[in-house]
Amino acid sequence: MPRSVEIILLGDNIDGCKPGDEVEVTGIYQHRFDFHMNIKHGFPIFNVLIEANAIRRADEIFNANLPDEDKQEIRNLSKKPNLSQILKDSLAPSIYGHNHIKMALLLSMFGGQSKDVQGKHRIRGDINCLILGDPGTAKS
Repeated sequence: MPRSVEIILLGDNIDGCKPGDEVEVTGIYQHRFDFHMNIKHGFPIFNVLIEANAIRRADEIFNANLPDEDKQEIRNLSKKPNLSQILKDSLAPSIYGHNHIKMALLLSMFGGQSKDVQGKHRIRGDINCLILGDPGTAKS
């Protein structure tokens, strides 16, 4: 499981973010054959990269102010015991089934808890999700 994916930014996208920013990337998934790693390990190895078409920082995405009524409705919803089932059913309702994929998307949207391993190093709690597929297959 890769810990990072190389993303190529060109043109106006270059100044859209800096290292360490949490971003949403839309782009073209590519893989390239790595000849030197193939020689070293004896089996085909491919480097994975994304050529970005658009990039947005997370603070630009979630910069909306919610009315007090919506905040209260969210608080009431959070107290329901079947909240995960309600959220799964409301996520992409036109797609039947695929509950495990819907749950993975929900977990990636809400994130996780960061971990501090014995005070030596910190692991971010962000859950990353890379959605691949043909055009028109409900990725957005």
